Amino acid sequence: MWLADTSIKRPVFATMVILALVVLGIVSYPRLGVDLFPKVDFPIVSIYTVLPGASPEIMDVDVTDKVEEAVGTINGVKSITSTSSEGTSTVIVEFYLERNIDIAVQDVREKISTIRSKLPTDVKEPVIQKVDPDANAVLWIALYGERSPRDLSTYADEVLKEKLQKVSGVGAVQMPGLRLRQVRLWLDREKMIAHGITAQDITRLLQRENVELPSGRIESATREYSIKVKGELRSVEAFGNLVVGYHKGAAVRLSSIARVEDGMEEKRSIARFNGRNAVGIGIQKQSGTNTVEVVDRVKKELASIRGSLPAGMNLDIAFDQSSFIKRSIHEVQGHLVIGGFFAVLAVLLFLKSLRITLISALAIPTSIIATFTVMNMFDFTFNNMTMLGLSLCIGILIDDAIIVIENIHRHIRLGRSPMDAASFATAEIGLAVMATTMAIVAIFLPVAFMKGIVGRFFLQFALTVVFAVLMSLFVSFTLTPMLASRYLHPHS
Repeated sequence: MWLADTSIKRPVFATMVILALVVLGIVSYPRLGVDLFPKVDFPIVSIYTVLPGASPEIMDVDVTDKVEEAVGTINGVKSITSTSSEGTSTVIVEFYLERNIDIAVQDVREKISTIRSKLPTDVKEPVIQKVDPDANAVLWIALYGERSPRDLSTYADEVLKEKLQKVSGVGAVQMPGLRLRQVRLWLDREKMIAHGITAQDITRLLQRENVELPSGRIESATREYSIKVKGELRSVEAFGNLVVGYHKGAAVRLSSIARVEDGMEEKRSIARFNGRNAVGIGIQKQSGTNTVEVVDRVKKELASIRGSLPAGMNLDIAFDQSSFIKRSIHEVQGHLVIGGFFAVLAVLLFLKSLRITLISALAIPTSIIATFTVMNMFDFTFNNMTMLGLSLCIGILIDDAIIVIENIHRHIRLGRSPMDAASFATAEIGLAVMATTMAIVAIFLPVAFMKGIVGRFFLQFALTVVFAVLMSLFVSFTLTPMLASRYLHPHS
């Protein structure tokens, strides 16, 4: 066999090839991300529409039906499911798995834009997004303390949110329990009637007066300045002094028909940490980024933020998905090591030769480390599926080397020299070893082409097993005969 003969006659060449694979694997190892499961794009798009105050019947007729009719004409739609409730409409569009989900989302946006004018005037802009497991928060942080809810909310919104959004890999920051400052108007109905003022008059007034508008630019020979009119009202007094209209020649100010209050938003969500009111801060990672790396970067940023927290505020981590991922992966890695140990121990018990066992055992770490290179090339991560594949094939990786070295040792005992025995024995059972390996590949490779969401999850599992087994075949035809020709003898 050419490959085995070359390795036996040129041990330096064989050693350098194996070392190159190992070095590439070691370099690839830190580049492999760590995650719970492989990244899978679900072929589902949701359309969420809000019409404040509308009954479920109105939402169904005026919003849901029109949205369903529009998206139903898109190519590749498998099913449409909708729910209409008070003030909200949710339409779930499932596409066939072969459909590119990013293109499908764009098609849905285009269809919704064509019917936007047919929807009720007061309807909010429909929220269109693909169903993405990465949209769930990977880290929850609690901001709590002795300060008022307003102080906590203001600090969380103006300081923490801005700093955390700048962290690499962070996609969005959720804040349940946040109650921002809000100027509230308590209208006096009798005074409004007496002055001939309606609620619509006040709404139009606020839309007109409480706004910042661009106002052109000033150009000179060397500079250009943008002009912006700062019309946004900052204080309760400024709101109260707004002129709503005129009654009997006198100006009617807002403060004369309403009580202006510097308050907070209504409670729409409540966050608690260890029984205390808090502001929750949920960190969503960007789609496709590594969970553990993103969380580690956020934790590093939190460490610097804690040093400048105002007095009376505390910042603690309430939930950390990365710790669960790390524990899960570490457990599988531990099982991987234990499995390798017992596989080597079984070889030692049956072959009763330390040299043969050590030469055979080298196939396990060499094949696994070399597999890291291919995993990195295919953008795989360390997740439960890839680690399961490596754990499963631990015993398989040493099989080829055992068959080869046992046959070499048999020929040495029959009187052949170690080099001749290594060459002849490897060639003698080469086809059998290849057939065994290809049978394993033939079993696992079709798993990578399974259809459906389950197939997407098992893709990395199957290919990892195939890569590792093929690497073990290469090692058994290069490293194993080369070492056997050098270190085995009739009495080994």
